[in-house]
Amino acid sequence: MDARGPAGGMPRRAFLAATLGGLAVTLAACTDGGPTPTPTPTRTPAPSPSPSAGGVPAPEAFLRSRWSRDPFTRGAFSFDAVGSTPELRTSLADPIADRLVIAGEGTSADAPGTVHGAYAEGVRAARTIADLADEGDRIAVIGAGIAGLAAARTLADAGYDVVVVEAGTTLGGRLRTVEDDAFGGPVVLGSVFASDGAELRPILAQAGVATRPFAPVIEVRTPDGTVVESSAAGWDAIATAQEWAAGNSADVSLTNALIRSGAVPISGEPGADGLSPRDWLRNAISTGVEPTTGAAPTRVSAQRFDPDLVWRPTSRVVSGWTALIDRLADGLAIAGSSVVTNITVGDEGVGLRLDTGESLRMQRVIVTASVGVLKTDTITFDPPLPLLHQRAISVLGMGASDVVWLAFDEPFWRADAAGSPDDAAEDANGSTDEPAAAADGEVAATTDTDANVFTLVGATPTVAAWLDVGVDPRRPILLGILAAEHARRIAELDDADALAAILAALEPFAAP
Repeated sequence: MDARGPAGGMPRRAFLAATLGGLAVTLAACTDGGPTPTPTPTRTPAPSPSPSAGGVPAPEAFLRSRWSRDPFTRGAFSFDAVGSTPELRTSLADPIADRLVIAGEGTSADAPGTVHGAYAEGVRAARTIADLADEGDRIAVIGAGIAGLAAARTLADAGYDVVVVEAGTTLGGRLRTVEDDAFGGPVVLGSVFASDGAELRPILAQAGVATRPFAPVIEVRTPDGTVVESSAAGWDAIATAQEWAAGNSADVSLTNALIRSGAVPISGEPGADGLSPRDWLRNAISTGVEPTTGAAPTRVSAQRFDPDLVWRPTSRVVSGWTALIDRLADGLAIAGSSVVTNITVGDEGVGLRLDTGESLRMQRVIVTASVGVLKTDTITFDPPLPLLHQRAISVLGMGASDVVWLAFDEPFWRADAAGSPDDAAEDANGSTDEPAAAADGEVAATTDTDANVFTLVGATPTVAAWLDVGVDPRRPILLGILAAEHARRIAELDDADALAAILAALEPFAAP
């Protein structure tokens, strides 16, 4: 089931009632710190575990995200669609009339689609606005995701008068974390990974966010459950396509490059394992390209797609993001359930119109709405955004990616169902979960050889990959990643139909 609003939501214990630029404004649901960013998931009665037709037992617990259906995100993260360049992202971040700055992972030229990229862009936007601001300026930050909170925190710490205007009832945006006893702790419904981004690492440590090194060990199975040795045929075809695309002045889609480079048609003749190069190309796309970008290869830039981003070692957040969100939001004036519908930029300031009909007048504004939201008419700008900003929003893509969490009685997908992928000895000798600052430099990769990432070849998978995240053998947990059109399709289903489709996708991974 998907996680919806919290039982208590954002505390409504303080109201912002101030004369801002001569306009009396009351913003409901405005906190002065101590927010509760963790929504409580809705839960249907837990199904009784019993084998399905494909041998997959019913889970003890089920949670999922549905970012493409969220009107305040319209997707999971931005990606480089055809024609995208780092310069486009940078231009989207340029100040407008010295009063408005757009920020978020979508404006990051170095780390788009990442938590540390969003955080760094929030800090960058705050510093830009601070350089432009006059003494006594009131500043609004639209959006209480990681970029918005980073911007507001930076400005507040510098002594500026800041208010955060958030459309939803919770804080954290796409870093949503819920507490669920059935999973033994926090469940992250957004990004489950953290990098060693220079700006983010210290604040993770200060907030006490616990991470665990995650070194992907991939096991590939066929639809009948046979474990097969991975082939590079698919990635070789993609490399050929990208080499061809790099020699062209005009960007094309990855699909177009595959065709025009001659990488496809690709042989459909099966080898000794019953699999063809065509099968492996489909595997590379569905389990690599699509979960990395959230998009089909028909939309992905052949010149900009980076294969090195696929399943690289990183760190998994095991304590959830709540501590980080709490730390950034502490003491900030935050107006929840306040949807900004219009932004008017003038010589004397910036006017914000809310969906309630209320207005707010500020001197400077930082907008951290996602690229997906900026593509819609959710927020209108008067005057319209500059042409370079409009082009960036039009060209950049917004990917669809969701996670599904399943808790089971037994780890039926493991070769040794009694073991743990991270080795139960870790728990016997003390947990390895620790705040992000515990290690200097690069996160050490694990030395485990047991598979912890499961993918499918020989058919198009509904779930791009399954991650074995049940470190504690007493709590076998799988994390499924849905991507591109599969994510959008499953997001449209109700919980019962979504769970049925997801369990069917698990059938090849039921231990033979």
